[in-house]
Amino acid sequence: MLDKTRSFFKAILIVINFCVILLYLFACLVPFINTGKYWFFALPGLAFPLLFFALLCFIIFWIIAKSKWFWISLFVMLIGFQQIVSVFAFHLPQNFSSERSTNTLRILHWNVRSWDNFPDSKGNEKGYLPDMMHLLKQRNADVLCFEEYADIKDMKDSNSITSTIVRMGYPYHVFAETDPDEHTYARGVVIFSKYPIVQSDTFNYGENTQAEHLVYIDIKRGDKTFRIFTTHLQSVRFGYSDYESLQRLKHARDPGYHDSRTIVSKLKAGYYYRYLQAQLVKQKIAESPYPAVLTGDFNDVPNSNTYFVIKGNLQDAFLKKGFFIGRTFRFISPTLRIDYILADKTFKVNQFQVIHVPYSDHYPIEADLQW
Repeated sequence: MLDKTRSFFKAILIVINFCVILLYLFACLVPFINTGKYWFFALPGLAFPLLFFALLCFIIFWIIAKSKWFWISLFVMLIGFQQIVSVFAFHLPQNFSSERSTNTLRILHWNVRSWDNFPDSKGNEKGYLPDMMHLLKQRNADVLCFEEYADIKDMKDSNSITSTIVRMGYPYHVFAETDPDEHTYARGVVIFSKYPIVQSDTFNYGENTQAEHLVYIDIKRGDKTFRIFTTHLQSVRFGYSDYESLQRLKHARDPGYHDSRTIVSKLKAGYYYRYLQAQLVKQKIAESPYPAVLTGDFNDVPNSNTYFVIKGNLQDAFLKKGFFIGRTFRFISPTLRIDYILADKTFKVNQFQVIHVPYSDHYPIEADLQW
């Protein structure tokens, strides 16, 4: 009787292990698949860190149980080596020093979500805006890259956010407005620089997308010229009702058909447009005559097709100096790293950090790049 019970539970574990292996292999295929067309293959990739740890647990269990399934699970895990080294940074956590080496460019990237300028729990109508301005002044980066940037239409007004940042020591900036029909506020992506901008350009991803433009500036440091890109790729456009639906699905609290259909529809549209947008970003980086740095909110994880297409031969600053998973999106899952600083290999990545502050739905990230 005891042997039958053991055999039964072992069979259940093998079935579960097989399901984990199947999903893990799907996630490993994602970088090589047209996820704009075959979007459903990308879904397991969202849970890749969880699948990795599930597989690791099975490996440990099968070692203890002295089962041949150990070899199968280990072999499958190694197949995903490329994804593993794209998702996890194998460094000890380090403090980010305010001091910087010579010939260094400090870049800060942040999706500011319109400066989170909503009433806070105390009824403060300015929300977190003063705190966010204080953080920027404290970080003292050379280049600031913002997505979901918002300001009054007359940015030269002394009361505008843009004027405030200019007074902080960033006299040069390029702004790409994504909603020109808005009469009160200007919204879009922007790059601020302490150094003169010798050239810039903006590229629109086309109509019917929920992405913000690809923008670049060329800045000169001494006898060197660098091209800094920033962009905000297609968002899934989840609203509060969608987050509530995800919570219901996550905790199995009476999820409805409408919940699932809406979420799947937005995910599908996101993968379709990001696949096309990634091709344009890749093209513009390849055309750069100068060493390039790209920052962006890709709205996609590091083992995605989007990430691999854009990254190409660039360095991921997080993987060079970061720690563990490097979550940058504050909601839904602790595994979502969707904001990036990618740099040409002529740079040496000296430092990187994710700044954990509750001011936006994204954490700011910064890196020191030495040439």
